[in-house]
Amino acid sequence: MLAGLWAMLPLAVLLVSLSVLPTPDRVPTHWSGRVPDAFASGPGFLSGVLATPVICTVVAAFVAIARRVVPPSWCRWVLAAVAAVGWGAALLWLVTTWRVGLDGPEGVREWWPLLAIAGALLAGVVGYAVHGRRLPSTEELADLVPERSRVRPARASGPVEPWSSDVSSRTLQVLGWGLLVVLAGVAVVVGLVGESVALLLVVLLTGLVAGGLALLWSAIRVEVDEGGLRVRSRVLPWVISRVPVDQVVGADVQELDPMRWGGVGLRALPDRTAYIVGAAGGVGIVVYQRDGRRLALQITEGDHIARAGARTLLEAAGQRLTDDSVW
Repeated sequence: MLAGLWAMLPLAVLLVSLSVLPTPDRVPTHWSGRVPDAFASGPGFLSGVLATPVICTVVAAFVAIARRVVPPSWCRWVLAAVAAVGWGAALLWLVTTWRVGLDGPEGVREWWPLLAIAGALLAGVVGYAVHGRRLPSTEELADLVPERSRVRPARASGPVEPWSSDVSSRTLQVLGWGLLVVLAGVAVVVGLVGESVALLLVVLLTGLVAGGLALLWSAIRVEVDEGGLRVRSRVLPWVISRVPVDQVVGADVQELDPMRWGGVGLRALPDRTAYIVGAAGGVGIVVYQRDGRRLALQITEGDHIARAGARTLLEAAGQRLTDDSVW
């Protein structure tokens, strides 16, 4: 409910600001270099901006009311996105009217609207954090995790033999390099036609982030030890995903179908995340987590290696469960 209220608040802020800040006659909408070269009427700009938080408020109210029907993970992401869009529209109006009042329509620089974008991203993060995660009950977890795959207290305590497997995705490699090349070309075109520096930076940063993330996931190492499961990138020495052992409630080996898990490559859905190498899918480890999410990782070394990894993870989680029960 708090996340829903946070997503509805931009409309109230915008309506209050209309009584404090006068609506300008003209506002800049496009820049050539640092100089505005396109303008819109203040009332017309306001009508477009005002429609956005109105729609966001309706969506937030619907999601908040239907929270018992909408899955919690979906609800969290929707409310975070709605908050980001609504606050971005309100901040865009506030920044624009403030700078037009100080510098005039021709004096507003292209950097100022970027404040609204930064504020929108921050508002989305706040909404995501305020919503929080709803942990499923024991009964709900029992329905989610197959009985044969559940963590059980270990019968004997002993060191857990570490396990690891290397996996590579040609799809993510092609995607990563393709994004870098295409967006680098777009950046060159943007620079040659004389567009604003802000647009050039946005294109470059988008290319670096998107292409870099794809390459980071293109070659990974899946590791299991007494601390839980880790996914390390073999492109850079970074741990890019981790499931602590106390968050593991089950693990098994399944045939991963890309159509069921969202497609080839890295796919993140509200209730599950999958890393699948090829269009044909293949055998992989599925980890059931305490928050109800599932993590599926294709293991290209085969069924035997995948089952060894699942057994190691269940053993580590079982020993942790035994230690917690003793204390």
